[in-house]
Amino acid sequence: SRNDLENSSRAVIVFAWNSSTKTATLIREYMPACHRILNGLAAGIVEGDKHEDDLVAARFELEEECHLGGGTWHRLTEEGISVPMDKYVVTEVTPYLVIDPCHVPDPRPLDDEEDIEIIHGVTEEEIRQMIREGDMNLVSAWACLLALDRLRELGEIK
Repeated sequence: SRNDLENSSRAVIVFAWNSSTKTATLIREYMPACHRILNGLAAGIVEGDKHEDDLVAARFELEEECHLGGGTWHRLTEEGISVPMDKYVVTEVTPYLVIDPCHVPDPRPLDDEEDIEIIHGVTEEEIRQMIREGDMNLVSAWACLLALDRLRELGEIK
């Protein structure tokens, strides 16, 4: 909600990877600022009354937006580091990678204003193409590139 945005300065974003299919789960949703439907990752504001820390917020967002839970979690910035979105926005973002999360049959509900399409089975090349073609917002693109780098370091992708 608008009050959450004004009162919070922290957000999380999650890249979900399936190690057996070597694909990611993305979402497509309406972006009100640019009046476009774009691809992206599960993301949201860290709400102090609902989330005890950033990782809890990330787990909630992944469940709400992608209907996924569990898996092996990797923070994609150094411990304690969140990154400013840009010079005009106070929000700082912490990105995560989760490997092999499982389907959640009865997920937490979306926020009222959210209308999200879940897209499973997105390949690394498809992600890179979305980024190059501007079919993903900047924060999601940044988190995807960090996650793909980490997956390469872990030997998940070549």
